[in-house]
Amino acid sequence: NASAEGVEPVKITVRQEAAEAPEPEKPSLSVSPEKLVFAAAEAPGQEVTVTVTGGVTWTAAPAGAEEWIHIAPAEGKFTVTVDDNPESLERSGYINVSPGDKTLATCRIYVTQEPKAVPASITPQLPEGTTPEEGLTVPFTAGMSVLPVTVAPENAQWSVRVEADGTTDPAWLSATNVVAPSQHTVHYAYTVNETETPRTAYLVLTHADDSVEPVRVKVTQRGKTDVNSTIYEDIESHPTQIMAEVMANNDWRDFPFVQWTLKLYTDGITYDTLWGRWGGTGDRITIRMTGSPQHEDEVVLEEMTYEVVPYEEYNKMPASDRKPGWVCAAQGSGNDEYPSGTWHQVYENGSITGCANAVGGTVTVTRSGDDYTITWDFTSDAGCKVTGSYTGPIEIQRS
Repeated sequence: NASAEGVEPVKITVRQEAAEAPEPEKPSLSVSPEKLVFAAAEAPGQEVTVTVTGGVTWTAAPAGAEEWIHIAPAEGKFTVTVDDNPESLERSGYINVSPGDKTLATCRIYVTQEPKAVPASITPQLPEGTTPEEGLTVPFTAGMSVLPVTVAPENAQWSVRVEADGTTDPAWLSATNVVAPSQHTVHYAYTVNETETPRTAYLVLTHADDSVEPVRVKVTQRGKTDVNSTIYEDIESHPTQIMAEVMANNDWRDFPFVQWTLKLYTDGITYDTLWGRWGGTGDRITIRMTGSPQHEDEVVLEEMTYEVVPYEEYNKMPASDRKPGWVCAAQGSGNDEYPSGTWHQVYENGSITGCANAVGGTVTVTRSGDDYTITWDFTSDAGCKVTGSYTGPIEIQRS
């Protein structure tokens, strides 16, 4: 403030700039490591470090229903422990580390645990009480089947081959395998045995571990025996036409059942009403069965499941011993125009070229309004399936 007389004062302006405010810290979340691998048993815990900025909070939990994964949180980290793995397969899961700030992505940690150590083995799942030496028995007809196999460890590799007499592959039997945890199987197929002599071959199951002895499963195919069916494969048909004849009670007949004869046939089959002759080309199914006792004036085809019984049982005397719900099994030849019992016949230009009888199985009848559905599931004496269905109206003919 010094001044001198006659000298004008000088003003000095002093300005101080404000310091720049620091930029706010951006929120972030990261984890390390992002993958954990544990031993199958007595595995020590492993620590995961969680790094955050911007005051982000977080929580950690298994992503799914992995009850075998356990988490112990702490400041800036958490410890992961796992239960012992009881299975012979590796298992895995995820841990989600979820931020409180929903603008940030969830971090995921992949957790795997090694499989339980089990001795290598391979075991075919044969019918109860059956040994590999006794093995499997198949009919003389052509067919295929599946043999489940238990393999340890579950993810082990294995193979199957066919042997006859311990050395060569027989032409009649073939096999392939499916190698997949919990789904190990052998698919095998066989051709018709045209002789009356049974034949034998072996399915040889070999584990990839050389310390495991191969397992030989005997497969015996029956010889062609005295069967009346001439169709040696599964057959299915869906007729479009039906004749339904019933022998019901009336003023002079009083039985504890009614007898139905159902004649079902496909388009292409013809029937000569004058001569009672069948012809044409297609399928014809004849089913003879019994229902509950009814008067012919009010008779209906009942909704129920009917079961095949032996021909002799169905036709034994007295007839009053016959029970409702029976299906008459076949007897004799199926090459006759009117065969005995229940049959599936194939026609070609008026001639029967193939037939399959019913020696077991069921017929199921249901109804919706005026339409019936008749479904059959038979087994023939050749060991084949005879199946089919008809849906439509039924006009009942009384006899």
